[in-house]
Amino acid sequence: MLARTVSRLSGVARRGYAAAAAVKNANPEELRLTFASPDTAIFSNAVVKQVDVPTLAGMPGVVQVTTNEGTVQRVFVSSGTLSVNIDGSVQVLAEELLKVEDIDEAAARAELDAAQRASSEGSEVARAEAQIRAEVAEALLKAATNQQ
Repeated sequence: MLARTVSRLSGVARRGYAAAAAVKNANPEELRLTFASPDTAIFSNAVVKQVDVPTLAGMPGVVQVTTNEGTVQRVFVSSGTLSVNIDGSVQVLAEELLKVEDIDEAAARAELDAAQRASSEGSEVARAEAQIRAEVAEALLKAATNQQ
């Protein structure tokens, strides 16, 4: 997971502008959600009933979205930002995201073991990176086993 993030960050930085301004919310009782990462959009200006975020500090965890129909979608995010706007719209922008049902528990456990071993070896930077990998792997395991 970290390798994918690093490889994405090593590319050329690009700047873009929105093609159109945000749609004004005609009904202030509606909660309009945009939930995306750089390569995936889960919701795009969709009307939902509720959005539960694990923390406002940008830590890894599960964002739970309840639609107006009552279905619940659980999505793991590695980190990100949350914006709540005056017009009733909400944006959850994640660095990386993965539907909870798509988490490979065995791969997350293997990553946690490898990161824990690496956290006691190498330079200070390598140990810090290993600690971050371990935190993300732990959060993935908690999400996969419904401990969050």
